[in-house]
Amino acid sequence: MSAEASPFDPRDVRLRPIRPDDKVLLQRGLANLSLESTVQRFLGPKPSFSGAELRYLTEVDMTDHVALVAMLGDELIAVGRFVRDPKHPHQAEVAITVGDPWQGKGLGTLLGDALVEAARERGITEFTALLQGTNRAAHRLFSHVAGQLTTRTADGVDELVGALA
Repeated sequence: MSAEASPFDPRDVRLRPIRPDDKVLLQRGLANLSLESTVQRFLGPKPSFSGAELRYLTEVDMTDHVALVAMLGDELIAVGRFVRDPKHPHQAEVAITVGDPWQGKGLGTLLGDALVEAARERGITEFTALLQGTNRAAHRLFSHVAGQLTTRTADGVDELVGALA
């Protein structure tokens, strides 16, 4: 199902934990991202995931590595995750990717809010993220899920740290 096939209704989106059998859906989702979206998310081109990356991204413990997918029917349209920093157990790096046809429709906020709730339940009080300085949408989303931001910039990449909103 594509965004063009039928009108988008966010009430039809279902969030659920990622599963090991989502590898094909995740690979397909990456292949369907525009080059611009891929570069903004991965800070460079990313044509596909390796087998090891797919295992890492889908075989999560849901304690220190939490990943949620947004499903529209049988299509994976967005992914959000956080990974706890073992050196700073109260911190976790957060990342959210929304498929191009669904960007700007509130899915990032929906995933971000769910991740904040899951992080709090696990004793995490701060999110960190590496974002391209030019990725304004990701900066706005990070500001929504984490307040009291500190930012350090190097080579066009912003490293953000913020207390959970």
